Amino acid sequence: MSLKNEFAKWFYPKSPKSYRTWFGKNLDSKLSDIDEAYKASFEKSLFDIDLNNIAKEKSTIKNNIANRDDAKNKIFADYDKKASNGIPKAIINNYYIRFLEGYDNDEFNIEPIEDDESSSEENKLITYFSYEKDLQNTLISQADELFPGYKIFGNNGEGIEYNINGKRIDLLLEHTTEKKLLVIELKAGLADYKVFGQISMYIGPLMQRYPDKDISGVIIAGEIDETLKMAILASKTIKTMVYKMSLTLEEVE
Repeated sequence: MSLKNEFAKWFYPKSPKSYRTWFGKNLDSKLSDIDEAYKASFEKSLFDIDLNNIAKEKSTIKNNIANRDDAKNKIFADYDKKASNGIPKAIINNYYIRFLEGYDNDEFNIEPIEDDESSSEENKLITYFSYEKDLQNTLISQADELFPGYKIFGNNGEGIEYNINGKRIDLLLEHTTEKKLLVIELKAGLADYKVFGQISMYIGPLMQRYPDKDISGVIIAGEIDETLKMAILASKTIKTMVYKMSLTLEEVE
């Protein structure tokens, strides 16, 4: 059994529900994606290590992850932050490193320690990611009700996490009768001015790809920061909305 498969078998029962929301039924595929991104940045596979010198291997991995933004090739940093909301870094730091420690000591029941400040921030990020996925699923199912006249772009759901220049748009809608596209960017909690730059990076390339269409954007968040409100004043194509979630209960018979 490969080291990756051993880790997957060890990791799965320990993984939080929010992580499972991310990798779904494709843990092996996601671990391969993480490894490919890591290898592209650091020229070595996460799972191709010297088992006789695990301490050194762990140190190298930790150093690479800590300095991911300074790597010459930033593929892993971009994948971790933009495509996966910090989950790959959290899996490596909080689980894979501990797996290697247990592997080194023949102890495969070691639980990850998540009581430091960085782990707390990572867990918060994972929670936000899971919540955003719930919001996205709600928007997908109610897109035509929430945005009258629009539908999900394409004939086969292509507008869901639509890829543009290597970046993924949460939801891309198209008008049913007019030449209009609507970019939806979701943020759980507070959205600040940085989200304005993010959605602008989607709209610009879309304008190049579809020059005959009128393209606008909507930022949907739990709360809109004052810095974002100021940034929005400079744009006539982007607006903000605040979501309100409701809870319904169903009795189980």
